[in-house]
Amino acid sequence: MREEVLASVLANPRVEPHLAIWGWQIATYLFLGGLAAGLLVFSGWAVATRRVGRAPFAANRAPLIGLVVLAIGMGTLFLDLERKINVWRFYTHLNPTSPMSWGAWILIVVFPVFALLALAGLPDGFPRLASKLRELPVIGKSLVAPLIGMSGVIRGPLAIVGIGLGVALGIYTGVLLSGFNARPFWHSALLGPLFLVSGLSTGAALLILGAATAEERHLFSRIDLGLIIVEMALVFLFLIDMLNGDALQQHSVFLVLGGDATELFWIGFIGLGLAVPLTLETAMWQRSTALIAGVASVLVLVGGFLLRDVMVTTGQQTSWTSFHNQFNASLLAKLRTDGENPNGRF
Repeated sequence: MREEVLASVLANPRVEPHLAIWGWQIATYLFLGGLAAGLLVFSGWAVATRRVGRAPFAANRAPLIGLVVLAIGMGTLFLDLERKINVWRFYTHLNPTSPMSWGAWILIVVFPVFALLALAGLPDGFPRLASKLRELPVIGKSLVAPLIGMSGVIRGPLAIVGIGLGVALGIYTGVLLSGFNARPFWHSALLGPLFLVSGLSTGAALLILGAATAEERHLFSRIDLGLIIVEMALVFLFLIDMLNGDALQQHSVFLVLGGDATELFWIGFIGLGLAVPLTLETAMWQRSTALIAGVASVLVLVGGFLLRDVMVTTGQQTSWTSFHNQFNASLLAKLRTDGENPNGRF
């Protein structure tokens, strides 16, 4: 049997440095995209299930807020683009195997649905704004007023479509990362469900902060409590999935299990972003208090951003080419002194 030793420079950071090109813009976009998805789902749910009276903020105001949130998120994504003038190329074709291509088309469909739901909720949610828009010169009576009326007529079907699109948008924010197979920390099918549930939780948190009535605040506090429990379960399943993966996935997950991102992940995201809100919302199961609910909701929003920030930053520190040198030094010494010509072997 002829044994050979292979030498590689890929473990040399000067030759093969880790590539980190995504900064705060992508983490912010993923957070705001998930938040908008949560608002769209809950707004559609409130309208479709005829809970407008119980959840007036979610039904009437959340669509416009979600539209603004998504627009800001798209703005941060645009800032990250290296060649901004080429953004139109996303819409020249649909690549079925590209999560980024699917995401671009989902966003282009979500915007008009969000806008129509926002128009439908304007008369009750923002009556002054609705009145001013109807009085705009030229387009007020001829365009805006008919659009508001039409949106109100088709509000029910729009709400159902909005729920589906909101779920698609929320899952896409996680699939966008998991589609990059070259990053071991992102290579998990659980990222899509995790980001969806996290987006729903942040959406519920924002609805708690803006709730028009104590009943609406209590309703979404209970919903968010369930979502936090599911999110914590998905986080631990993700960690187990990584620990049971290949060597590089196991190595990558130790960045949050003792590595550089440990404190931010466990104290910031798990502790302040999930555990504390879970405790506060459990204490308010029977009766919601505005101050405590507000604190819990702010922490949920902070935790939602920290999840994306840790995922984006940590994932870029891992790579399939970043492996450890595992050859046996003593074996190498024996090969050099076994009598054969070393120049013929190496």
